[in-house]
Amino acid sequence: MSTDNPNPSGATAGSGRPDPTVVPPVPAAAGPTDGTGAGVLPGGVVPGAGVPGGAAPAPDGQQASEPGWASRNSGLLIAALVAIVVAAIAIAGLILWRGGIDDDNAATEAAVTRALAEQGGEVETIECDGDTCAAIIGGQAYTVLVQVDEDGEQHFGVAAYTGD
Repeated sequence: MSTDNPNPSGATAGSGRPDPTVVPPVPAAAGPTDGTGAGVLPGGVVPGAGVPGGAAPAPDGQQASEPGWASRNSGLLIAALVAIVVAAIAIAGLILWRGGIDDDNAATEAAVTRALAEQGGEVETIECDGDTCAAIIGGQAYTVLVQVDEDGEQHFGVAAYTGD
């Protein structure tokens, strides 16, 4: 009997075992560089196939390492660096502000000394803090009040020191 069936059945089939079904591997489309196809690892392994969560096993038996401390805590690192930068800017601003006050006080001391010298007074020491100066003139203690008018000119009031 002649049939086109490659797996005949019946008495002429031979040992009675069915022939194993052979399915040839289907090659994936070739990738740009690896020659194995896009999304296919060497050896025909498709990443994530049969793995819970779709995680792909690492090629060549390498285990994927856990992310480092810096990458796990990058938000904390960024926040800390921003805090450090803000603190540095605040400190620099404070230093510049205090430097400006010291410069203003030095300019006031020079102006008071010049005004008192024009009136014949000899200033031994002077220390200003804002619009008030304490001075020793001719061996006596004085308080000098400084007032700035709308034109920016300074006017001085000198009084004998009375205090603690």
